[in-house]
Amino acid sequence: MGKVNFFMETSASMAGYFNGPTEFVKDIPNLLVDIEGRELGGKGPLKIYYVADSLTLYPKTTKDFIRDISTTRVANEKSSEMHKILEMIASKTDSNDISIFVSDCILSYPDNIIKSNPEINKQKAPGELKALVKNTFLKLKKQDISASLYGFSSAFFGNYFTYQNGKIKLNGEQRPYYVWVIGNKELVTKFNKQLASVNNFKPVIDLNFGLFEKTIEDFQTFFAYERQGKWEIKDKGIANMEVSKKQPSRFAIAVDLSALPNSISAPEYLTSHLKKSSENLDFSIKSIQLVADLDKSKLKPREKEYLENNTHVIVMEVTDIYKDKANIDLKLPLVYDNTYKEMSTMDDRTLDAIPGKTFAFEHLIDGVREAYENSNDNFIHISIPVKK
Repeated sequence: MGKVNFFMETSASMAGYFNGPTEFVKDIPNLLVDIEGRELGGKGPLKIYYVADSLTLYPKTTKDFIRDISTTRVANEKSSEMHKILEMIASKTDSNDISIFVSDCILSYPDNIIKSNPEINKQKAPGELKALVKNTFLKLKKQDISASLYGFSSAFFGNYFTYQNGKIKLNGEQRPYYVWVIGNKELVTKFNKQLASVNNFKPVIDLNFGLFEKTIEDFQTFFAYERQGKWEIKDKGIANMEVSKKQPSRFAIAVDLSALPNSISAPEYLTSHLKKSSENLDFSIKSIQLVADLDKSKLKPREKEYLENNTHVIVMEVTDIYKDKANIDLKLPLVYDNTYKEMSTMDDRTLDAIPGKTFAFEHLIDGVREAYENSNDNFIHISIPVKK
């Protein structure tokens, strides 16, 4: 990895996150320390920018930046256009870089346009504003740039600006904010895995764009780990298996699910949503574990190599085989996390409509999603031949 860029939106709508004892002013400095001070960092210190209608390079250190966002008024710019901000960030993201962008992600026209037509944000968010976001990410896709979006919640003290640019005073109500990770697909995938290991990185939503392109079919079969019964490996499948209900056979496979969002690749999610089917045999999944959580002492030296390029281990148990040839199928249907729709509102003019909601957020995310859409039916489709 090359350098890591950090972009902080400083439009006036962000000011309330910086005031008082908010989660934002606690969690963002901790994230910065983790990025620069741990294995998440690239080569050299963070390059930090303030971003609104233009980019401004922060001239001092990360430590100084943390102090400034806690003690000075940094969010005082006029409203900014999300698609233009994302284009500017992409222009600063080289092929070997990661860019992190913190924003409230409110889709909006500039102040002067809203002044001439107070309803324009509401009228145009599902159409023009969404299309502009989609166009931005179609360009990024052509450059092999992918993105992940993490949502968080923080108290907010200050003026909230409605879609008509009216002001509502908030005194600690919870507001969403978002952290984007943007860069080359492989780098974003790797960075996301590292983020997932950070103790205080607990997003309420976790969305990926452009990381998943084709159904995951590949796997590696362990020859000793969690082995039970008589069988051998043949072309990754299982051969010469001897099995009965009193003496089941057990084996394990390693798979790489790094292209999936952390929420979908979580063992708990996989256990609940992985579809199991079989032909000519009975089987069950005994466990799904992250590679990072495995007891490595149980692995043979050569098996430890399987962990380098895989993220999960699935242990299966076969209790009966009806014919000489059989098959195990594991599928994870392609479904999108639509939680973001619940966090969206198209009318934010009352105090009750603001907590936990982002104006036009649904249309922002729909634009990004449409740019990266693919025609696959499944995230995962693993087929394992089994023979007596």
